[in-house]
Amino acid sequence: MSKRGFTLIELMVAMVIGLAAITSVYSLGAAMSKQFYEEQRLATSQGTSRVAIMELRRDISRAGLFGSPNGTLEPTCDNTPPRLPLLGGGNGPMGAFQYYADEDTSALGIAADNPGMHADRLRVLTSLYLTDQLLVHSTDANGDIVVLQSGNQAYRRTFQWGQTAGPFTSGAAPTYLEGNLDWDSSYSSGSDWSGIGQKGARAFQTGSVLHIETPEGRHFFRSVFGKAGNIQNEIRIQVDPALPVGTACLPGAAEGSNVAPLQWVEYAVVDPFNTAHVGTDFYDFDGLFYIDLSGGGPAVQLDGTTKADLRESPNYMLIRRILNSSTGNVVPNTTQVVAEFVTTFDVSFLFDNKVAPGDAPSLAIEDRTTGAEGDVNAEPENVRAVIIRLGIRNPLEDPDVKFLPDAGTRYDTNTDQKGAARVRTMEIEIPVMNVARRNL
Repeated sequence: MSKRGFTLIELMVAMVIGLAAITSVYSLGAAMSKQFYEEQRLATSQGTSRVAIMELRRDISRAGLFGSPNGTLEPTCDNTPPRLPLLGGGNGPMGAFQYYADEDTSALGIAADNPGMHADRLRVLTSLYLTDQLLVHSTDANGDIVVLQSGNQAYRRTFQWGQTAGPFTSGAAPTYLEGNLDWDSSYSSGSDWSGIGQKGARAFQTGSVLHIETPEGRHFFRSVFGKAGNIQNEIRIQVDPALPVGTACLPGAAEGSNVAPLQWVEYAVVDPFNTAHVGTDFYDFDGLFYIDLSGGGPAVQLDGTTKADLRESPNYMLIRRILNSSTGNVVPNTTQVVAEFVTTFDVSFLFDNKVAPGDAPSLAIEDRTTGAEGDVNAEPENVRAVIIRLGIRNPLEDPDVKFLPDAGTRYDTNTDQKGAARVRTMEIEIPVMNVARRNL
């Protein structure tokens, strides 16, 4: 029997074959792992886009709900037509939309490295919280206090007696109800009143627009100014300016008029670390990367790391916030993040360019190239649909992804690095039936 072992050549051949097999398995595993994480990133971007589009569709489709496409065109007896402040100063119609093309593009600095990207700003006036119109019981003799009817289901659904609304402005932080309405914890007393419902409290907070439509078809728009001696189970709203009660314009005490509070919501693309965009406390990293280990002693920072080193840059966000209808200022504690790592927020409109009421529709797509900003802000009643194109990128660049300007599928986050981030883009057309049907 032969006792000869393996030769050196045989061992080397076996090692080469084994090494080739191991290398192949490792390469395959690495490729599969990379593909898995890439698909995860794409799925995350797509999921973020879908959630953001759903939020946009909900608000935009409700534009004009319980309000008016253009309040200046409604029959009224006011000497001054209802107006909303414009972004650049002055006032515009009390309408369902305001639009500002590329308002945030230059501020964010995305245009230079990523041509073809846009960051528009969109404002919508609608009823955010209520699905019912309420009824007026009466007004006072001066016309500056409106008392709501309490004997109907819409009133009960709105104010939900027996359910607390807090936290209140007079309670512990955080507080959500700002301004002069002062829905505070003193309303928790009484056998029937256990706190005003959150939905009603938010809807009627200072800064909202109160739309009153009389049985005779006249429309009045007033700012919600404050509460006025509310008593148990009765809501008395102080408005400004006073209503012309007891006149031919508003006979009696406005009994039976429909009333609804409207909110003015804004969508904008911001840099979360720019206090000029979002304020000082919007995106504070101190609590994330500074850890107090002593239970009251000095904060401990991660070794050699600053807060700026840990930020994904640039991380531009699409935010949604409510504005004060009288001043245009952001209502405190109403800003929410709709989407992160936004590459483009492009808004255009299906606009009816008919010359006069009764003319046949003349529909056309309008965007920044066709003067949509002027048309929409002056004639919001002619918007028939809003078209949103939203791009969301991967947080990190991939060295294997080549940057292709104007392609819309690549985003260059850092020109000093090789590669680009992948972009997922969604586009949706949202009909605005509450606006269109008023002109049918």
